[in-house]
Amino acid sequence: MSDNGAMDRQRKSKKGKSLATIERTEAKAKEDKRDESEWRVILHNDEVHTFNYVVDSLTNILPEYNKKKAFDLCVVVHGSGKGTVTKAWKEKAEQYCMGLQRRGLTVSIAPDKNFEGGGDGEGGDGGGDE
Repeated sequence: MSDNGAMDRQRKSKKGKSLATIERTEAKAKEDKRDESEWRVILHNDEVHTFNYVVDSLTNILPEYNKKKAFDLCVVVHGSGKGTVTKAWKEKAEQYCMGLQRRGLTVSIAPDKNFEGGGDGEGGDGGGDE
């Protein structure tokens, strides 16, 4: 039995018992809107962790980091109070943030559009419009 092509019904019976199956096909009115902007993972300075610990944490959590790049970021963060670790889509930025936070570092994420200048550990300020 068809109901404008949206619903099909089938009946099966076996020894006095019947089973009705209804299949529905519904088109989504709206597609899921995903945040397609980049986010920054921001490392904040603290007086607790050593440079060596932060370097080890960055190189273990972020595959694109080597010891030199991690040390350079530590210098920027130590001098300015915060610095951009990386830019990524929101889901990946959250993963990096959580990984670094599990190691005890003070890390946050923020939309990339909130930032002016570099702030990527290569001479920028690493800060937002705060």
